[in-house]
Amino acid sequence: MKIGLLKCDFVTPEFRDIDGGIPDMFTHLLGQTDLDAEMKIYRVWEGELPKATDECDAWLTSGARASVFEEEEWIQKFQEFITALHADKRKTVGICFGHQMIAQALGGEVRRSERGWGIGVQEIAITAEEPWMQPPLTGVRMLFTHQDQVEQLPPGARLLGSTSHCPHAMFALGDHILAMQAHPEYSRRYLRALIESREAIIEPLTFKTGLASLEQPPHREEPAAWLRNFLLA
Repeated sequence: MKIGLLKCDFVTPEFRDIDGGIPDMFTHLLGQTDLDAEMKIYRVWEGELPKATDECDAWLTSGARASVFEEEEWIQKFQEFITALHADKRKTVGICFGHQMIAQALGGEVRRSERGWGIGVQEIAITAEEPWMQPPLTGVRMLFTHQDQVEQLPPGARLLGSTSHCPHAMFALGDHILAMQAHPEYSRRYLRALIESREAIIEPLTFKTGLASLEQPPHREEPAAWLRNFLLA
């Protein structure tokens, strides 16, 4: 399988010694499964996009420090490509910024959350089961860091999971799109570094609570298995 990674951000140099770059994180995540895949990287935030939706067998979209509603040319072009992936029913997994872009591009709504930052380990309550959710879980602990979130799902989307902070934490469209606000590719060590670097812009109680939540181990192998199963389904 050839997976296209639509990379919408980069790891700053001071953090690269933790888990490497974004492609390294996704490679490590999927490497926990027996998925036989080659990854092709597209530097979307620099304007690099595939010429066609069938350049790869499946697509992953990364997080970003940008907001999907910003009027940057690369964001507009990215939205057009997401729309094309949906029209062609190409297997697509959206993570964080990618999750939000899928929602916005396909008719949903994304806004800056009135609840403030969502950070740390949070449990997603599974609201609908899918065949690829093996092993099954009623709740999955995952790593979050975001200010924006999906406030309204696109037409036809199925809500799969919610948190108290992020009601639309995970959704699917048809058999070809899976979107999640959480970061299954992050490690706790990397997220801790990110949160600590943002202390000046995060409300103190949220900052303290978010860091404390990192003492809980998130599910790691299960989300990796879900992604593998979804991509192969």
